[in-house]
Formats: sequence, C-alpha cells, structure tokens
Amino acid sequence: MQCVQLAHQGHIGIVGTKQQLRTKVWWPGMDKEVEKYVKSCHGCQITSAFPKPEPISPTPLPTGPWQELGIDILGPLTSGQYVLVVVDYYSRYYEIEVTKDITSEKIIDSLEGMFCRHGLPLQITSDNGPQFRSKLFKDYLTDNCIKHRAVTPLHPSANGEVERQNRSLMKRIRIAQAESKNWKTEIRKYLFAYRTIPHTTTGVPPAELVFRRKLRTKLPQVENLQEHDYDEGVRDKDAYSKYRNKLYIDEKRGAVDCDLELGDSVLLKKAVKDKMDTPYHAVPYQLVQKTGNSCVVKSPEGVLVKRNSEFVKKYQEPESVSDIPESLSDLSEPSVESSANSDDVPSAAPVTPSVRRSTRIRKLPQRLKDFEL
Repeated sequence: MQCVQLAHQGHIGIVGTKQQLRTKVWWPGMDKEVEKYVKSCHGCQITSAFPKPEPISPTPLPTGPWQELGIDILGPLTSGQYVLVVVDYYSRYYEIEVTKDITSEKIIDSLEGMFCRHGLPLQITSDNGPQFRSKLFKDYLTDNCIKHRAVTPLHPSANGEVERQNRSLMKRIRIAQAESKNWKTEIRKYLFAYRTIPHTTTGVPPAELVFRRKLRTKLPQVENLQEHDYDEGVRDKDAYSKYRNKLYIDEKRGAVDCDLELGDSVLLKKAVKDKMDTPYHAVPYQLVQKTGNSCVVKSPEGVLVKRNSEFVKKYQEPESVSDIPESLSDLSEPSVESSANSDDVPSAAPVTPSVRRSTRIRKLPQRLKDFEL
C-alpha cells in the first residue's frame, strides 16, 4: 500500500494511479485496493463532482381547488417593490399583490384579502424567508387551522409551481419595461389571459377549475350553462403530464436513487467563494435524519443543518497504511529489486510489465518456409 500512496501523491485519480503502478509492480487484487484507497482520499472527496440528484417526486394533486397553496415573494424590482405570489396547486390559479413592505404583518394582511375571496386553505407551502418563519405568521396560521410546510433550505425547486409562475411574471415585467409600458397594467392583462386559457398540465383553464364556470373574454364564444365534471379528466391528464415530465427530467439529470443511511459520515456542499475553494466542507458531518430527499446533518459541534440530498455526499474514511496487509507491500518490493539487480537488464532500464492474457501463435506463411528471415 506504500506503493499506492506514492503513486497517488499527485492525486491523479483511479485510472492514473493504476497506470502508474502497472509500469512498476503488480499484486493480486491491486485494482480493488487502488480504487478503495483513491475513493477514500480526503482531498479527492471534498473537491470531486456533486452526486447525481434523486428522481423527481411529483406533488400529488389536491382533492379540490384552493386547498394547498404555494406562496413566495418576487423581487425586489427596480422600482423597489415586491410581488407576493400565491398559487393554487390544484387549478394552477394564482393571485398576486404588489407591495413595498414584506414584513409578516403585510403578508398576513394580503393573505386575508385573498382568503376573503376564496376561503381558507388547508396547507401553505413557502420557503424559509424570515417573514414566513416569524412567530406572528405561525400564530396566524395556527389560529386559522392552516398547516405550514417549509421547503428544504437552498432548494427552491421544492416549491416548483410558484417558482415557475415567478419566472413567467418576470418575463412579462421585462417585456413591459423594454416597451416603455406600465408593467402593472401589463401584468393584469397577462393574468386575465393566463386564467382563461387551458393549462398545459390540467387541460382546463385555471379560473374554470376554481369558479366552475367559464370567464367571459373579448373573443366571441357560445354560452354554455351546463355544468361539467372536470375532476376525473383533470386528474388523468395531470398524472400523465407529471409522469412524462418525471421521465424526461430524471433522464436528463441522470437521477439515481440515494444510498445514504442514518449515521453515515457525509460531506456538506458549501458556497464556493473563489476558484481555489473546495465545493465541500473539509470536516465530515453525520446524517441524523432523512425524509424523502430532505436530509438533516449534524456538524462536529452539534449544529443541525437541513439540506436537499444534492448537497450531501457520502464520505469514506481515508485508508491508512496500517490497515493494509504487509504481504501486499512485500509483493511489490522484490519485483522492483530483482529487476534492478538483474545481470541481463541495465539498472536504469524500466521494468517491462508482465503479459497477463494469452496471445495467438504467429507463424510464417507456407510459401515463405524456404526463406531465411
């Protein structure tokens, strides 16, 4: 194993270490020993690539409109204002409110106005912003029997529906700014158009799922007063769209099932400040809880940190020289010494690696048997 350490001093990776050793020595099981040693190298682990993401877990469709909501704050904009976005996970219908104040008091006041129109939801999903973690906001939800679900920190895609709407809103705001128009007026036009056209996932306009009727637009239409049962068709199309999207995204991202287990030593991804900084913390953490793709790790100081599994990588303890059988290191030394002390081979000549697989027998053609080569 001392030979492996010497060959891996330049951190040349598994393939490079094997090639370096094969030019000098060989012993049974050398490839496995090299892989085990290099994978447990501390420096290689904290600078290696991030692990593959876990497969997507689509959010189940709620049983009805305005039961589960996603909430987020978009901004600040160039005007110093923010946009509070609230999305219904069943219909994809969403409400917005422009504000300069994003304190818990203002958020609660805006939500009360929306709840007066649509009723109280069962659950609200948000990020870990200070206005959503305050005692005032938690007390308000508790008093109204609303469950609060906070997504994993630094993982906004866990609240993907509202994040997608934020991107659409920002696109319209930029268009209005580029055309020197009032962005608030343009946003209202966009919202009306969005609510009255069939959604790509459900196949039904969001406003139609919320109000159970078609909204009248400027386009000519035939009035239809009959009630329709959208639920079954919406669920089928929603499940099909999510399944197709899951297959596409998982294949594109190379998603693999997570192999982390409770009690494992793990490396935690950190914010890289410059190119010379390592992407992982040098000190290993311990995995104490895992729910879905959300992991809770504990630092050596006892601090608990919650992150997505993409931020966590399993850590392998570095192999020490004392853990390697002495017979392995003894196998490598005679071959080097014997080649150096041989009478037939000069001491400075490199040692030729032994052939470890059979080769075909080469013979001259019969027509050349009388020739001397």
